[in-house]
Amino acid sequence: MKKNHLFTYSKMCTLAIGASALFFTSCAKDGYDDETFDTGVKNTQVTSLTPEDITVTPSADGASQTISWPVVMGAGGYRVTLIDAGNPDEPLVNDSIIDGCSFKVKRDEDTNYQMVIHTLGDKNRNNTDAAEALVYLFSTFTPTYMTIPAGSDLTEWFANNPIPADKIGENLNFDLEGGEEYTISGLIDFDGQAVTLRSNSKDNHATITLTDANAAINFTAGFTAKYLDFDCAARVGAKGVFEFSKNSSVAHANEIDPALYAWEGPIIFEPITIVNCNFKDLKSYLFFDNQQKTACMTFLVDNCVVHMTPETNLGGGVFWTNKGGHINDLTVKNSTFYEPIDNKGDFKYFYQAGMATGPNLYVKTAPEYTTATNSVNYLNSTFYHVTWNGGQWGNYNGMQSKTYSYWIMKDCIFFDCSPSGVARRFLHGRTNQPHAEFANNTYMNADGTFQDPGNYDTSGTNIEEDPQFANPESGDFTIGGATQLARQTGDPRWIPEN
Repeated sequence: MKKNHLFTYSKMCTLAIGASALFFTSCAKDGYDDETFDTGVKNTQVTSLTPEDITVTPSADGASQTISWPVVMGAGGYRVTLIDAGNPDEPLVNDSIIDGCSFKVKRDEDTNYQMVIHTLGDKNRNNTDAAEALVYLFSTFTPTYMTIPAGSDLTEWFANNPIPADKIGENLNFDLEGGEEYTISGLIDFDGQAVTLRSNSKDNHATITLTDANAAINFTAGFTAKYLDFDCAARVGAKGVFEFSKNSSVAHANEIDPALYAWEGPIIFEPITIVNCNFKDLKSYLFFDNQQKTACMTFLVDNCVVHMTPETNLGGGVFWTNKGGHINDLTVKNSTFYEPIDNKGDFKYFYQAGMATGPNLYVKTAPEYTTATNSVNYLNSTFYHVTWNGGQWGNYNGMQSKTYSYWIMKDCIFFDCSPSGVARRFLHGRTNQPHAEFANNTYMNADGTFQDPGNYDTSGTNIEEDPQFANPESGDFTIGGATQLARQTGDPRWIPEN
């Protein structure tokens, strides 16, 4: 992983910050040139900016933000430092002089920023610096609806704090205090209420311990978990940490619009996202459809580490939607899933999907039917000793050999997974899938040999080289294999810094 580059410079005018950086910094000419403008302010101490003077404007795509302020008469420039408060040792702008009234810098989601801006006097007019700098705080976190006190049992807390009637239908953000401990003692069922659970610190996660076999989070609407660590040891058996709600109050799709939808069950349009989370001692399924005929359009797992220790051989999958539910598009990226070598239990499948196919969501006369697709995507991820005990990487009763199904597996490392073939089982034993894409995958067996992807992964890019994990039994999958390093494969967190 690459660190941000740091620069100190005298003027930031259409300046690219490093060859590999993702943003530019620029300034607007504001009249400090003697030949074009004279403020008339001389022999004085300039004033400091106030919080009300600062404007932060995100770009249309959200990738950058422009920070601006009004001219301070008599100023000769502004000294600026900008940091991500969660990573203060690597300033985004480092003690830099700006001779205009704005600059542009990259913008990261869910980040608390701190800017220190000191108004400098124009020395040519004998003006002195402002007495003090302005410290300005701003954030790209979606606004918090409520903060849940540290130490809370979330099952009890949500039971005692029901969603008000005037908030139903909004996506509500509940913050947990970074670094603090929480529990889930039973079922939390958000049903049709879209909810985000997140730590208020990206770098200091709150920990949630599931303390009972019935502890779980259910939903029939958009759900997001961010910056959280889950201890799942008490959630044992054929059930999921995350599940579709039973007896949901959400209307069936074909009741919402019978001319469009044929799906006789609830449909979740908002994404289900598990982002920047860690899971310890996962002994059940990560996600289970709960035997409910519910359709989820998008399910994303991004930048997560999932440590799995099932006590017995579980008949379902890490993702299991074979009892009525449906995930239209599943993506796992930048993540690690692993079981210790000495673990006795295992999952039969990584992802088992059945009962539904993409076009079956729609009536056959609807325009959406003709363009409908579904997909399974594994990108830049590391999988270690998963489905090792005779298991299969994928099993899809409703997706196999369909022209509307897309299968994408790129830049992944598999060690001791799906002994009958990762690529084969990914495609459900069907060669020549019309929309299958493979690139740069490692399929290594426990004995150091490599699986032959045969007529399934026909890209010719598979890597037959030991990734040389640093210490996998302790959860350290830092790679040392030259080819994996050269192609930057596996979970990016395990790619050594240059």
